[in-house]
Amino acid sequence: MGNANRLADDAKSLIRTALENYTDKYGLGAMSVAAYDTAWVAMVTKVVDGQKQWLFPECFEYVLSTQSEDGGWTIGSGAQIDGILNTAGPLLALKRHHAEPLQLQHDAQDLASRIEKATASLRSQLSAWDVSTTEHVGFEIIVPAMLELLEKEDPSLVFEFTALHSLESFIGKLDFDKVKHHRVHGSMLGSPSSTAAYMMHSSEWDDESEEYLRHVIKFAAGRGSGAVPSAFPSTHFEITWMLSTLLRAGFTQADLEGEELTKMLDILSHSFEVEKGVLGFAPFFEADVDDTAKTISSLNMLGRPVSPKTLIEVFEADTHFRTYAGERDPSPTANCNALLALLHQPDVSLFSTQIHKVAKFLVDFWWKADGKIVDKWNTCYLYPSVLIVEAFVDILNLIEQDKLPGVFDEDLQSRLAVAVFQACFRPLLDQQADGSWNQSIEETAYGVLILSEARRVCFFNDLRQPLDEAIARGVAFIQSIKERPLNYIWIEKVSYASRLLTDSYVLAALKASSSAPTGDATIGSSLWQNVSSSSLDKHVKLFAKAELFSPHPEWELRGSMIEAVLLKPLLIKRRLEVFQRQGMQEDKYFDLIPLFWTSPNNRARTFASASFLYEVSLLSMLTYQVDEFMEAVAAPAFQGRISELRQLVWTVLPEEPVEAAVTKEQNGHANGNGSSSPQDDVLATLKGFKKYCFENPLVKTASAADQKTLERELRTYLLAQVQQEEDSARFRQQRESEKPGAGSTSTFYNWARSTGADNVSGPFAWAFIGCLLSSTLTPGGGGKDVFPTAGEKYVAADVYRHLATMARIYNDLGSIRRDQEEGALNSVNFPEFVSHESVESKKQVLHTLGEYEYSCLKLAFNQLEDLRRKGAESSKDVAAARLSKRRMDVWSMFLDQVVLFDQIYVIKDLSSHHIVQENGN
Repeated sequence: MGNANRLADDAKSLIRTALENYTDKYGLGAMSVAAYDTAWVAMVTKVVDGQKQWLFPECFEYVLSTQSEDGGWTIGSGAQIDGILNTAGPLLALKRHHAEPLQLQHDAQDLASRIEKATASLRSQLSAWDVSTTEHVGFEIIVPAMLELLEKEDPSLVFEFTALHSLESFIGKLDFDKVKHHRVHGSMLGSPSSTAAYMMHSSEWDDESEEYLRHVIKFAAGRGSGAVPSAFPSTHFEITWMLSTLLRAGFTQADLEGEELTKMLDILSHSFEVEKGVLGFAPFFEADVDDTAKTISSLNMLGRPVSPKTLIEVFEADTHFRTYAGERDPSPTANCNALLALLHQPDVSLFSTQIHKVAKFLVDFWWKADGKIVDKWNTCYLYPSVLIVEAFVDILNLIEQDKLPGVFDEDLQSRLAVAVFQACFRPLLDQQADGSWNQSIEETAYGVLILSEARRVCFFNDLRQPLDEAIARGVAFIQSIKERPLNYIWIEKVSYASRLLTDSYVLAALKASSSAPTGDATIGSSLWQNVSSSSLDKHVKLFAKAELFSPHPEWELRGSMIEAVLLKPLLIKRRLEVFQRQGMQEDKYFDLIPLFWTSPNNRARTFASASFLYEVSLLSMLTYQVDEFMEAVAAPAFQGRISELRQLVWTVLPEEPVEAAVTKEQNGHANGNGSSSPQDDVLATLKGFKKYCFENPLVKTASAADQKTLERELRTYLLAQVQQEEDSARFRQQRESEKPGAGSTSTFYNWARSTGADNVSGPFAWAFIGCLLSSTLTPGGGGKDVFPTAGEKYVAADVYRHLATMARIYNDLGSIRRDQEEGALNSVNFPEFVSHESVESKKQVLHTLGEYEYSCLKLAFNQLEDLRRKGAESSKDVAAARLSKRRMDVWSMFLDQVVLFDQIYVIKDLSSHHIVQENGN
């Protein structure tokens, strides 16, 4: 109880602190200072008593005092764009003060030296800038404009290389007198730099704008030091983020009650009424969905209910909610805030259309997101994860309470469940040894909030202990930090921090962590009701035996198993889409298919997208089914005529495209009575498999070269299946006639590197994944070659050939007994193994050869990475280099998946036996 009271007192104290410098005219704001905006204010001049003067010399003094040794301005740099703008702005101020000292007395030589260093720093930063990862407000307008202004100031400065709120970028392109009416209490949309630009280029002096800037210098985060933030005030933004964060974590209205809370509610209520139901980050600024939604949520949770009707009218778009008019890219966090505002309405069914729309947008966003997700308002991936988890947990809770009947179909519910699990489990895996996330107190608070939400969901019941322990470690880290540093993770023109926000999230994390639910969680139980704990335990114990997982705690595997179970319903829907599986035993491998992908993905912390995991799980399912189909359906249908089956493959996948001809099977009538023969069924199934591969939207948008590789490897794979059936049939005949022979006319070495390797699907899978990566992780939005150079293509082919041979060897090592029973050709049936009499000695040879191929595989893969790195360094394309590195991370995870399969296969044969039909076919 004492801890709860102490937290409530701290929360009240935070609310009091927020209002300390509040004025009815200017509001409040705690955003950290920025060298960029400070430099703009430092360039404002005014004629006083007939003499032109620098109006804010203290701002220029701050600029001088914060230049770093390398010539740039690095305080508060959370992203590359921060360093660029925070250097470009001060450099412009240095040039102007050097050219025109006015009343200030600075050493001209010192200024010249500073200019030289700043110029070198800016050039260096621009050359290393990965523009494709930049999310900051208006950067695509501001950066070119700043470089143009620098070049106008000094023609030797040639650099290679949201409107009102970025007014400084329109100098020379805008009549500043015509935007005067956009001022709010002297500011241009709360931007000191834009206000400074307006003052510098307006034909008439604006006393109200001067008064605004003086207030900002004195009362904003700089507190009279001369430094100013990127935005002031931010009244609505900081009040609503504080209140909604604290309340979500478990603080009650009674905990926060006081005259300061009443004042905050009065501010929000008044603005909501006066601005007619939509508002911006401060009074009378451009309205946005974020601040509007947070205001609605805060007022509703604190007993002042308001309607989201105007929010919907103003911001709803076809597939999502816009943050503001003219938005370039939709924001997931803005949509989360809008969704949360709707989910907390008294009757959510009134907004079921909008709830479904936004939830689908967010699920799609999560499923497509590769690696750590990004949002344009915060650089930390945990921030959008917090909001996504909160919104999705609320949806699952409402579904359990039957308050959204018929809104979410099974497919969307399953995809949402996968998303919420990954959004919680990945941060659990990502926590550092000291209990923090990224050694940041605010990011650690995000992590604790996410894991606290996870404890409410039934999927995590079996992970309760690691969750509790991780939360405790995170809290211990937070409490170990006595002086809280600023975390520059929020995004404006440049990154910024806010002590109010940091302290709000810290208090929320401490509160949420102390409110552990008793007993098992029930949220999401309708999606978990048919899951067998004993089956999960069995699979986890099996995978724990694999050498790949020997250094890892078992709970990590259990989490990957839960993720696989959540993916399973989506796979079941497509289980018989291509192959009908008549005459097969139960596919006992099915439960394990997604685990073969989720476990290496989580083990390596690759965090490939949910969409990728889904696609490759489907791929694995189909390669299992191809083996079954060729053995149990195709081969019997063409018994004694195996060459015709081979020709059928060539017909479906010719080396050169052929014009479509009308054939009997195309209309489904292969003979006179309208029924189809087994041979026709085989042809139709092979065509269906080809269609599945090449009509996949991600394959269709891959490069032409990667699609061609897939076509070639698919043909080779199916022909190898045919050859394997022919070799096995010959082997059985030789065995029955008691004549020695392996059934293949090849040597073991040649067979293991051709038919044997092609038959295990490794090269085909590699080519299919290559298309997925070409479509999603190559420059320019995708569609480029996954391996861009001839050298990389050559070595990549060597990698997957060694991978395939290794897989063949380990496959045979694990299936000697079954192959013997079924009369299937196995590596140990080749003459080279005759000298090894016992099965164990044959196994030992195979194991040694498998290790050899694995060493070759690693050597080739390391060479491929070396080629990639050298190519990235020589191209100087930072976006292409980042993407190529990311592709290699995914390839590495795929290699782990193959190794894992081999290790498990040696422990347990996972193949599906076909049922021999009564007639012997």
